[in-house]
Amino acid sequence: MKHKWPIVGIVALVVGVVIFGGWRIHDNARSVWWSGDPHQELLGISHGGTFFNDPAAAGKGQAVVMERINRIQTKIQQENDRVAEDGGPYVKVVLLMPLTVSAGAPSAITLHQIEHALQGIYTALIRANTTTVYGDHNKLGLQLLLANQGSRQSSGERLLRKVLEVSEEEHPLVGVIGLGSSVAGTETVVRRLGAEGIPMVSAITSADTLTGLPNFWSVSPSNVQYSRALRHYLDARKSLKSAIAVYDRNPDPYTNSLFTAYQQELRTYLKFPDLSYVGATIDRVGTPNLFATVVTNLCVAVNSDDHPLDTVLYAGRGADFEHFARALKDRPCRSEPLTVLAAATGFASTTDLLPVLEQANVKVVYATSADSESWRGATAGRPGGFPEFAAAHQGHGFPPADLRDGMAIAHHDALAVLAAAARLGPAVPTPADIPPAIENLVLAYAVRGASGDLSFPKEENGRAVDRMIPIKQLGTDVVQDMPAGFTPYWVT
Repeated sequence: MKHKWPIVGIVALVVGVVIFGGWRIHDNARSVWWSGDPHQELLGISHGGTFFNDPAAAGKGQAVVMERINRIQTKIQQENDRVAEDGGPYVKVVLLMPLTVSAGAPSAITLHQIEHALQGIYTALIRANTTTVYGDHNKLGLQLLLANQGSRQSSGERLLRKVLEVSEEEHPLVGVIGLGSSVAGTETVVRRLGAEGIPMVSAITSADTLTGLPNFWSVSPSNVQYSRALRHYLDARKSLKSAIAVYDRNPDPYTNSLFTAYQQELRTYLKFPDLSYVGATIDRVGTPNLFATVVTNLCVAVNSDDHPLDTVLYAGRGADFEHFARALKDRPCRSEPLTVLAAATGFASTTDLLPVLEQANVKVVYATSADSESWRGATAGRPGGFPEFAAAHQGHGFPPADLRDGMAIAHHDALAVLAAAARLGPAVPTPADIPPAIENLVLAYAVRGASGDLSFPKEENGRAVDRMIPIKQLGTDVVQDMPAGFTPYWVT
């Protein structure tokens, strides 16, 4: 669907608010623009008043989620207005990530994941501006601006220039958070903003190629750390001894570095030649026969006399996993059980494939950044800051089930880190004050995040330590089949 502004709408847009069927624009028209076909997404910068998603142009299922996203944006705008009206010093933070999905192609991040990320961001914003958990809110307030990259995670100069332009002398931009997932353009964005001296705290980017880049920090484990957590699981499991890697050949920072990490950290378990496929990208849809040759070779490996295959190390995107699951269901050797290992924040979103996987005789175990279900039900081993976060999240009317994919937790913690760092510096910090402050977020100043008491010692090159990496079996109602006495891997 193409959107065309009526002439009256264009005039009104420049001076105030335009509302079309419940869809609101409340920023200068130069701050937003349309992407091209087939995606038709509204990109740009919003203080919360511009709704990037138009429920009236979507199907019923998407419209309901879009309406919830728009309500959260309204809450963010209200908080931004309150901070400005209070008259005290404040700084600006930009959330840069996909906030829409394509109208005509698959998207790497779903609307539900966008909604959950915004829930976490809003929860962190209110906690940072009304409590002392992330420093003295009376000393310095935070405004949060939203920058929509769109489903293609635009790294174009126009959007990055708009991000930089939000900074004001009295209310400087002190950092960018979020950054979407690890796609090819992510490194472009990180290098460009880093060169401008803008600090960044990513939420879910795990590609090791980002680790150590200037002005970049992350609350997400890296793929090397995820792989070490999987090795920790395999060493405890003992019954899984023979693995093969299945990886996407696309030039994708996430899948490429995860495959490399498997080879580095799990080499003692790898008994067969690696298998590859060319998966979907953000601009190309995958096909059902993607894994035809892969599953044929898996069956040969299963019947090996020397070391029968029992484990598959999957280094691919969630978008391809449905095709993989269905190919495994149709493989001729499905009478032999397999365990698929994976690693990512948000991998729980593939839970709807559980019936297919059960027919395939396949168990999926994955390393991830959060485990809200276990953390809600137990006290031993859970992060100390999780109960406070969960109570605040639910207090805003957000369902506890929305924490399952880890998006709310990761994005909450990204903003919490930047808020804590901003309040360690001068009364009104500049971007240059943030890097040394983040490096001082250790010991007494570790950030009490939802996923752990996060520290950023300089030698860790921007990755958080003092946090666990949970191991989960796919399925919300599945009894977790973990080794006796198993404890999660800790990044120290």
